[in-house]
Amino acid sequence: MDIDFVIDNGSDIFPVEVKAEADLQAKSLKVYREKFHPNLAIRLSMSDYKKEEWLLNLSLYGVQTII
Repeated sequence: MDIDFVIDNGSDIFPVEVKAEADLQAKSLKVYREKFHPNLAIRLSMSDYKKEEWLLNLSLYGVQTII
């Protein structure tokens, strides 16, 4: 599993994966999700904002929105 960070906001823990390339398959996040069942997973990448059912993709320049 290749989760880069976890964010604990006091009530939930969110896995975070950072991708610097165009391949955005989120395999590690899927494995983490199956094992720990987080409400949301976050992927930081070169792609634009995209919200799916369980995955939030933020562009790398948008990282300050989660800190």
